[in-house]
Amino acid sequence: MSVKISPGLVIGVASGTVLEWYDAFLFAVAASYVGAAFFPSKDPLVQLANVFLTFALGFFARPIGALLFGYIGDRYGRRVAMFWTLTLAGLATALIGAVPSYAQWGLAATITVIVLRLLQGLALGGEWGTAVNYLFENVKRKRLFMMFVQSGVPLGLLLAAGVMLAFVQAFGEGATAAWGWRVAFMLSLVLVVIGLLFRLRFGETFEYIEAKRAAEKASNPIGDVFTRYWKPLIVGIFLAGAAGAVFYYGNTFLPNVASALKLIDATTRFLLVVIFAVLDLLGIIASGFIAERIGNVPPIVFGFLLFIIAALLVEQGLSNVSTLFLLAILTGIAHGIVYTPEAAYLAELFPTLVRNTGVSTAYQFGNTIFAGTAPYIMTSILQYGRLTAGLYLAVLAAIGLLGVLLYRRR
Repeated sequence: MSVKISPGLVIGVASGTVLEWYDAFLFAVAASYVGAAFFPSKDPLVQLANVFLTFALGFFARPIGALLFGYIGDRYGRRVAMFWTLTLAGLATALIGAVPSYAQWGLAATITVIVLRLLQGLALGGEWGTAVNYLFENVKRKRLFMMFVQSGVPLGLLLAAGVMLAFVQAFGEGATAAWGWRVAFMLSLVLVVIGLLFRLRFGETFEYIEAKRAAEKASNPIGDVFTRYWKPLIVGIFLAGAAGAVFYYGNTFLPNVASALKLIDATTRFLLVVIFAVLDLLGIIASGFIAERIGNVPPIVFGFLLFIIAALLVEQGLSNVSTLFLLAILTGIAHGIVYTPEAAYLAELFPTLVRNTGVSTAYQFGNTIFAGTAPYIMTSILQYGRLTAGLYLAVLAAIGLLGVLLYRRR
């Protein structure tokens, strides 16, 4: 049976994705508070690096989630996978807010938070690709409608930053550091219930049902992706990884490092993230219309060129508050311009019965290897010069851009 395209279906897909990204980004947005609670150190940069390392560890669970929920989505349906990814992410996030601090539990607190972060990563590993495919297979204007799924990223980030900013403004830095950030994590339970109310009403996609009927034998989506479609998989990994690395450069690395260097205060840090998220959202919406008219590749190329410029301005951004705000604006717009066509580009690389696995695997492997590790690597190599950190990011962007330009789909 075909799924009727309605505002409710689009909202249901997008809202669940917003909640998933809120769960994922809150850990980075509240990095200083999480670090003080579970990774205490006298050196603020060391403490921040430890939080970023734990942040990166969550990404290492994403490929497993991509394979697990990608397989479930390709063999048993998209809606089944989307139910479980949202539930798992919400529970893991809420529990992070309930874990006693290092001062109370010692190493057990640190280990518990790491495990919960891994569960977050496992859920998100399957969420994005499944949501992309569910909407991609239900609409005719596929490139345009990808903006609704992709908007979940800046909206989730905006929600996370907005909640933290509201706590700082309402209760002050001290109360937010003591307990406010925990409440923000526990709010995830409420958000999950809202998301599930939409997703429990979903049917399966018509395109998926027809492909299953037409198949002569059950496919092995994991095996097919790594053997028959390994070339588009590699292109997708570098595309997603480079775009993701710049994303975390703009909203995680720059604000947190600037704060650790005493260039900005907590309010300014959260404001930078909010500005980034708003510009990212605007770029996502604009690029949906652009990609629908002229294709995926031109906006991807333009956005990657902006990536490289932003990466090479890292020295100026960490030395001057005005330039820091400029970089938040530049990286937000650039990522948004790339992000909507990126989803459609990846979905068009793979046929229906391996699409969930292929898209999820490319996106999550890329984000695990390159994006999730970028804040930690860049923070660690700052001692060799700030431009070194920028060059690392610029090289990633150049490789991702070359992959898109050189690969020719059959």
